[in-house]
Amino acid sequence: MSPVRATRHQRTAGAGLACATLLLAGAASAAPPAWLQAQVGAALPAHDDKTAAVVLYSETLLNAAPGGRLRRVDRRVYRILRSDGAERGTVFVPFTPRSRVTDLHAWCIPATGRGYEVRNRDAYETALGGIAGSELITDVRARVLQIPAALPGSIVGYELERELEPYLLADEWVFQDTLPVREARYSVELPPGWEYHATWLNHAEEPPQAAGRSLQWVVHDVSALHEEPRMPPWQQLAGRVWISFTPAGRPPAVRSWQDLGSWYLELARGRRDASPEIRQKVAELTAGTPQLLERMRAVARFVQSDVRYVAIELGISGLQPRAAAEVFAHRYGDCKDKVTLLSSMLRELGVDSTYLIVDSERGAVSASTPPNLGFDHVILAIVLPEAVHDPALLALLPHPQLGRLLLFDPTDPYTPLGALPGQLQGGYGLLVTPAGGELVQLPQLPGSWSGVQRVAHLTLDTSGALHGEVQEMLSGDPAAHERQVLASERLAGGQTRIAETHLGDSLADFRLLRAEVSNVADQNLPVEWSYRLDAERYAKRSGELVVVRPRVLGVEASRLLETPEPRQNPVEFDAAVEDADLFEIEVPAGYQLDDLPPPVDLDYGFAAYHSRTEFAAHVLRYRRTFELRALSVPTARVGELRQLYRSIAADERAAAVLKRAAPAP
Repeated sequence: MSPVRATRHQRTAGAGLACATLLLAGAASAAPPAWLQAQVGAALPAHDDKTAAVVLYSETLLNAAPGGRLRRVDRRVYRILRSDGAERGTVFVPFTPRSRVTDLHAWCIPATGRGYEVRNRDAYETALGGIAGSELITDVRARVLQIPAALPGSIVGYELERELEPYLLADEWVFQDTLPVREARYSVELPPGWEYHATWLNHAEEPPQAAGRSLQWVVHDVSALHEEPRMPPWQQLAGRVWISFTPAGRPPAVRSWQDLGSWYLELARGRRDASPEIRQKVAELTAGTPQLLERMRAVARFVQSDVRYVAIELGISGLQPRAAAEVFAHRYGDCKDKVTLLSSMLRELGVDSTYLIVDSERGAVSASTPPNLGFDHVILAIVLPEAVHDPALLALLPHPQLGRLLLFDPTDPYTPLGALPGQLQGGYGLLVTPAGGELVQLPQLPGSWSGVQRVAHLTLDTSGALHGEVQEMLSGDPAAHERQVLASERLAGGQTRIAETHLGDSLADFRLLRAEVSNVADQNLPVEWSYRLDAERYAKRSGELVVVRPRVLGVEASRLLETPEPRQNPVEFDAAVEDADLFEIEVPAGYQLDDLPPPVDLDYGFAAYHSRTEFAAHVLRYRRTFELRALSVPTARVGELRQLYRSIAADERAAAVLKRAAPAP
């Protein structure tokens, strides 16, 4: 289940560039409509000097027909302020057979000269970009209309008309984006007897203005969303309204998450029935394996590795899983198809399971989100039999009726049964049960599951060169990422290049003598690297003194928050982690300690960092641990996170000082 969702930019004007000469030959000189001309002298909303464009006016007109079709008209008016605002001169409209574009017009009013009009016939259609190979076959296309002369000082606007046949009788009004908005309106006209329910998200509720069967909401002076690295998804931040409709004389098709789960369960009915070929494969995979958990792991690995990810999403197939027998026969499918096949195979082992519909961006769905189909991924909730217990089974969700649920993503080929990739942890999903749907929060795995552990035994010679062995062990998300990188390096020397990248983050001058990696194919074990290296000129000499950095490898500090502007959004992390380093450096005979870096002991609750350097028996020993406990740091505590990173950076640069011992008298 991977519905194509427009990005924040695509929801407004697109992501291309329009130049002054583009399409001028075909553009008509026509008077813009009154709603656009009214914005020529309008005051600009509050903005800073880096704002590329502003939204002067935004209007959505929705008309509901008695049969359930919706006619939606969207109007947008921008003033271009900077050259990089020219991207608002491209109107990019994704559409499907159930959301047809019936008309599209756009206009430009230059700072000087006459206005221009471009029409629907001037637009072109294209497949969605960014899709490699045959991973996605879809009926989602895009109509693109480019507005000429979208230059600083110009006003550009468009009117888009669509006919919608949504699976759920509802609409979404998103009035906040990455540009400031002066005025935004949403109007809906309902047939007699229809009812509606509006849910406001990330904005105070505004009452509608009513006139007969028409309703209108208006908001003014909406601030822009500030884009920052590691910020929450736009759904968690943007002001928007979800509006559901109930036709006269009919009960609502979906009033709750429970209704939505029942709808999906009916959509998937019979799809998990096993074929004789599936039964035979399960028997083959589990032959000679008495333990139930190992049999479960065997079929899970098969679906992970032997069923290729290919998404064919035409019509309802974007939501409805294909039959398990079909997925098995062709050995390909998308996330919901792989879940369906694995559920069918587990059933042959006597293990029940069900669909868990989630979003690949944590925070896109929250506890306050109304029932909707805005998810983009499906994983499996496995009902663990009472006899199955193992400390490696961490992704557990207790359920009052179903018991212990083990959550698993068979689309991810690098995360083993028992764990969840970090991006899915802590988010919300729709659990599909025989009694209907439930919105549940996915568990957060402990930091002990994910991290990097290093141990190095090194020798410093009198020239200042460092020699020795490093063992590095990656678990959890770092291990999954490493397996993905190793799988992509198929050329000779690929492993060496990866190892050199790891070392190059910390060492400016080194020679890799040996690099070996193990446990790559076994997801249940950490990925282990073993290096042998020389680092010339590692220590710096100054007369009788030798300056040595005890922290040899690994970077925990970050410049993420070193920006001129104050941070405006929370900071999101993929997963909780626990990293640990131990470096032992044997120093040459005849040297003694002159100075050591001070210990560091910091604990902010959401993260902790501890380091200590010692010198004994001619060995400089450095230990440190870094724990990231929270998946999100709120904006109010970003200053503490910045200070933590700065303290870590100082510790990573800190040096020990050795001096030549005085000769014995």
